[in-house]
Amino acid sequence: MSRDDPYLYPDVDVLKNKRGIKNQKDLDALEEDIVPLRMIKLRKDGLTIKSVCDIKIIHKCLFDSIFDWAGEYRTITMYKKEPILNGCSVDYTPHSYIEKEMNDLESKFLSIEWSNLSNKEKIIQVSKIVQELWQIHCFREGNTRSTAMFLYFLIKTVGLHINIDFLGDNAVFFRNALVLASLYSASKPEYLINIITEATTVKNKSANKYETIDGYEVDKYSYTNHTIERIKTIEKPSDWKK
Repeated sequence: MSRDDPYLYPDVDVLKNKRGIKNQKDLDALEEDIVPLRMIKLRKDGLTIKSVCDIKIIHKCLFDSIFDWAGEYRTITMYKKEPILNGCSVDYTPHSYIEKEMNDLESKFLSIEWSNLSNKEKIIQVSKIVQELWQIHCFREGNTRSTAMFLYFLIKTVGLHINIDFLGDNAVFFRNALVLASLYSASKPEYLINIITEATTVKNKSANKYETIDGYEVDKYSYTNHTIERIKTIEKPSDWKK
């Protein structure tokens, strides 16, 4: 990572945090201790999604005890090597356009007449909103976990049930489904729609269905950090329209 990243300590590639931890494994362990408990508390407290900006509330709740910038939009443009994209990055929204992209998504969200949709149509619309929100990638860290919680509350808000533990058990598949749904004209949204659809049912699911995604074996996934260093992205076609 670049030392120009203001979110990192100047002497080590670890995110600045409220505990002063400078070892990545120790910071990961802290997050693993705190964030799941915060998720449980947030689910117990409940949240009705009225705006896509409610993801800021979710992120702050999950990460406020770890990072000073919890709930705040990132101030840098980021990239992340994706194994399923052969090391390319999703084309995340540049930081200077986050507000605009969020406003555009908000307009789209508010225009949906949920009461007029079938359950299948609701899931498709939810998938689109969640995918676009994830690709904006509002925060320096914690976007996928915040997006999963946003999905949980949005599904409930529109009158459906979702098994969030099922998504947690298949977190790698879910994240890669978000990746594959965020490639413009090369997108494959069916993986995201299918796993959200199955998460909203009460049927037993076969774990074998989630061992591979688009030919990629999910157990080979290895987490890599976001970086401000330019990485090749799946470029937006000049005639792309959402």
